[in-house]
Amino acid sequence: MHSNASNRLQLLIAVTVLFAIPPQRGLAQTSVDTARVAGWRSDIAYYLDQVKSRHYVYRNRPLPPGLIEAAARVSRNVPIYSDQRMLAEFEYLASFAGDGHTYMLPFGARRVTATMLPFRMYQFTDGLYVIDAFSGYEKWIGARVIRIGDTAAETVIERMRPALSVDNRFGYLWVAPPLLSFRGMLEKFADIDTGDVALTLRPPGGQNVRVKIPTVAAPQLRGIPKLPASKLPGAPPAPIYLSNVPENFWFRDLANGVLYFQFNQVMAGPQETLASFAKRLGDHAQETRPSAIIVDVRHNNGGNLTLLPPLMAAFHQYETSNPKGQIYVLMGRNTFSAAQFFLGLMDAQTKAIFAGEPSSSRPNFVGEESQVVLPWSGAMGSISDRYHETIPGDTREWIKPEITYLPTSTDYFANRDPLLDKVLVDIARRLREKSKK
Repeated sequence: MHSNASNRLQLLIAVTVLFAIPPQRGLAQTSVDTARVAGWRSDIAYYLDQVKSRHYVYRNRPLPPGLIEAAARVSRNVPIYSDQRMLAEFEYLASFAGDGHTYMLPFGARRVTATMLPFRMYQFTDGLYVIDAFSGYEKWIGARVIRIGDTAAETVIERMRPALSVDNRFGYLWVAPPLLSFRGMLEKFADIDTGDVALTLRPPGGQNVRVKIPTVAAPQLRGIPKLPASKLPGAPPAPIYLSNVPENFWFRDLANGVLYFQFNQVMAGPQETLASFAKRLGDHAQETRPSAIIVDVRHNNGGNLTLLPPLMAAFHQYETSNPKGQIYVLMGRNTFSAAQFFLGLMDAQTKAIFAGEPSSSRPNFVGEESQVVLPWSGAMGSISDRYHETIPGDTREWIKPEITYLPTSTDYFANRDPLLDKVLVDIARRLREKSKK
């Protein structure tokens, strides 16, 4: 095996040779800002060097040839790519690492003013929909996105699939729709150029309409926001799973002796540690002896996995003291990182039944936030430098749910939760069966 110094020297030589290839024939190069081009190219070389030296997998093996080739293509095209398109291209480069914690953001770069469509999209089983909007654009909430520019929305999402940082093949459903709002992503995947973005939308109960929507300055963001309750005018009250999403953890007694626990972040709350909460949850379960505990992690995208042991102890105590009790874990596309580690622990150490849609990660995964900032542009991202294993030898892409539900726009905008309904039906069925024994 070559030394790290030798590997880095070979990488530098390869990058230097590839980057020396002239731009593709026919690409305009007039009035090129040479300092800008040199700056972006230096960031590309720096980024490859950082991935080689820091990534859990590639610090011990050569970088993927596809990454080197893609970096060369991006470098050649710097003169014709906008700065926002370059941010999207860096996320494309990050995707070659093959994990969801190695990524580059389409916003936050020091030299780039990021803009985005003034609303948030979500991919349901029946299409791509607008679920939230900036002030002044609320009338589009509930509209289905039919086309982006001249391209079908589903085609754009499919184009994004292989170019995003994800842990498994399901993760794109979580990552692609919100990222698609950013102009750089629109330029790369939907062939959108300058100016307003042409969209074909279908408002609720209406006909297709083609509109032009301007991109606006992106606000300060901290990752992908959690799913809000339906904001469609006239929607009924939020279901329990959308009623208190900002709270890191909380529980409530439901009918028929069921305890519902929503676990939204693997972090301490503003007024309570997770350890303190876990004890309170465990004590409550001991006192009330629920027939089932529903653990809802559909909104949980991670945190600090070292905080999990007290919570696991509470579940072990419940199963030991209540052999007829049953734990259900509700998961979804937003379940990621430390929350995926939690899923692995529940799968390996309890008799939990999993329900929902697959999570965005594997039981065993490369994943840890490790910030990287590109020197010239100030673009920000992460390079994963650790491996987490909860189930030795497990090669599954996700933990398969025993009770399945894939979200539909009809259920979401009507503030319905068919998954919880399915689980409650299953609990009632099991109780009837146990009572007959």
